[in-house]
Amino acid sequence: MTVAQKEQIHHAGKAAAGIANAVAPANPIGNLRTLLRMPRSKFARLVGRTERAVIDWELGKSAPQGLSQQRLREIQRLVKSLSTVVDPKTLGLWFDTPNPAFGGLKPIEIIERGESDRLWQMIFRLKSGAHV
Repeated sequence: MTVAQKEQIHHAGKAAAGIANAVAPANPIGNLRTLLRMPRSKFARLVGRTERAVIDWELGKSAPQGLSQQRLREIQRLVKSLSTVVDPKTLGLWFDTPNPAFGGLKPIEIIERGESDRLWQMIFRLKSGAHV
């Protein structure tokens, strides 16, 4: 292989990498799930959808609509707020651990029951310094 051919391959590789980066933008849903260190099955429970729906969202095959979109926004807000009182690296585990503040229910179960206001109350009490 000549020097010119090697140089041509090198430039083609750089161009392909640039195109790949431009075509594969960061996926906010995948980023959120990764931040939570949560498998798709748990994340699907958290947002009230199927694992298949989460996969399709992450691959860009579809986008969350309606209630799913609302649920995702609320989860993002919860994560942002919780990150000020709970180590962000442990949030995925926190959502899936029985919590005495909720009568032994897991926060993910509180969300599934449509009672996320209980989480917001807990966050408010923690931020204000009250014992939960």
